[in-house]
Parts: sequence; structure tokens; C-alpha cells
Amino acid sequence: MKRMKLSFLCALVLGALIGLLNVSNESKTAVQAQDGAKAAKPKSSTTDKPADQLAQRAAIDKTTQGFVEAFSRGDVDQVAAYLSEGAELVSDEAPPLRGRSVIVQALTNHFAEHPKKTITREVESLRFKSKLSVIEEGHIKVSVGNEAPKNMRYSLDLIHEDGKWLIVGVHEWPSKNADLMDLEWLIGSWEAKRADAEVHTTYEWFGSKSYIRATTTVREKDRTLTAMQMIGIDPRTDELRILTFESDGGFAEGTCTREGNTWIFESHGVLADGGELSATNILVRVNSDTTTWQPVNLQLGDETIDDLPPLKVTRLKTTK
Repeated sequence: MKRMKLSFLCALVLGALIGLLNVSNESKTAVQAQDGAKAAKPKSSTTDKPADQLAQRAAIDKTTQGFVEAFSRGDVDQVAAYLSEGAELVSDEAPPLRGRSVIVQALTNHFAEHPKKTITREVESLRFKSKLSVIEEGHIKVSVGNEAPKNMRYSLDLIHEDGKWLIVGVHEWPSKNADLMDLEWLIGSWEAKRADAEVHTTYEWFGSKSYIRATTTVREKDRTLTAMQMIGIDPRTDELRILTFESDGGFAEGTCTREGNTWIFESHGVLADGGELSATNILVRVNSDTTTWQPVNLQLGDETIDDLPPLKVTRLKTTK
């Protein structure tokens, strides 16, 4: 079997997220990493805001956050308390529901059949259409049990009625960069070890959460290897794409799809010496601190390489 350079193979075989592996006869292994500039969550300035508007914003936040928490608990009565009589719920995954009583009945059936969810919201904007009407927009992150979270965009229409803020419209739909946001749980530092190699990877947001940028350092007995990777959405196709660059000049590109807690990375690249290499990399999220990687369908030029066993990767705990 032909011997391959470790540096490029590591970046390609473990694709976008974690890992570096040498599939030569000497079989060196490792994991890929990520480094980036963390994007700050947009915050609305409270300076120069009238005291009354600040109080209204606090009341609006209490309503929307209370609604999200009640929905997470499956508390139908409390959800209903935050809805206006003529409320409307529009989802990309189901027919619209109109009227509080209709929504309550639908949610009663839904909560009886589905497990409780953990829902968090990230507010991007709050716009006053009038003194008695506002629109809140942002992202929500939904997770069930140990499943990886799913991300959606949302907007909430609220009106001031009977001395309190009530929700009159709930709209949610897939975010254009939902596939990228679904990888948010990877943000942080990860580690994989084998007898002959140790790999450290750090994932952080780049820009306004437009990309995840990864850097990986692989330390072996006689050398240290590095690679950098960018993960983001292709605006032409809305596909999740990965670009990998190795310090020795090798590079690769590919796409990623998700099936539940499994991500599948299809990659193809060019070695620094001009050779071509392709692979399918399977990432399984075991829990928030553990993943496994398995490179399969490896092809070096015209040569097929045996599938490699899964590699365990663990999150490094931060110390305060």
C-alpha cells in the first residue's frame, strides 16, 4: 500500500470537525481542530432609551422568555396565558394554527405524545411598530434528551392588551445557516490520543457566526503538524461546506449532511505532492462531551484503503 503524508490525510479524513489520521502501513492517527474569533451576541443598547421604553422591553422579555420556558416544560395552561385570543402559530413543519383555543388543543395533543424539550432563544432584534405593538426576531435552539440541538429562526408578534404584553403571532422556519448552527455544540477544545500521537482541536465562531474556523495541532514523537479549516454555508446552494488547508500545502473541500446525531462528511482533496485523496467521514455525537469519528470509503488515486475503526474524541474541560 502506498504511504501517504500524514498532514493532509489527517485534515481530509476527519473532515471538518475533529481528527487527523494516517492510514499508511505504519497507521498514524489524530484529530482535527478549530480556531476562530468568537462572535459576540448582538445586544441592544439601553443608553438614551426613555425609562418607559426600558420598562416595556423588560416586560416584553418577561413574556417571551416565560412563553419559551412554559413550552419547554410542556405546560399548556401557562403557554395559553401568554397568548392573545386571536393568536396565530405558523411553523414550516405543520399547517398554521389560528386562535388560542385551537393552539391549546394542538399543544395538548403534542405534549402528550412528545418528550419535553430544552429550548433557548437568542434575540437579534426588537422593533416597536407602535407603542402597543412589537416584533421580536432571533434564533431558537431546540434539543430533546441527549440529541444534538436543532436551530430555527423565529419571530414573535406581541401586542399590549389589558395592561400586559401578549403574543399574537408565532412564526418559525429553518434558518439559512441552520446546518451550521446545529454544530454549535462543537465550540470549544477537543482532544484525541493514541499511543503514537496526540491531537488538540479548538472550534470557535468566525465573523458574525457565519463560519466555524478550526485549527488542529497534532503532536507525534518526531514532528508536529497543523491544519486550518473553515466550515460554512455555500450561499449558492445552501449546502454546508468544508474547506481544509494544511501547513504543507495540501488542501481539500467537501460537503456535510446530518442524520439525527450523525454528521456525514464527503471530502475530496489534493496532497502537497499532487496526489488525490477522497473519503467519507462519519461523526457521531455520543453526548455533549464525547464524539466518535470513523473514516470510510478511503480512496488514494486508484487505490482503495480499508475503512478505519471509530476514534473517540473528548471535550477538554475549561478551568476557571
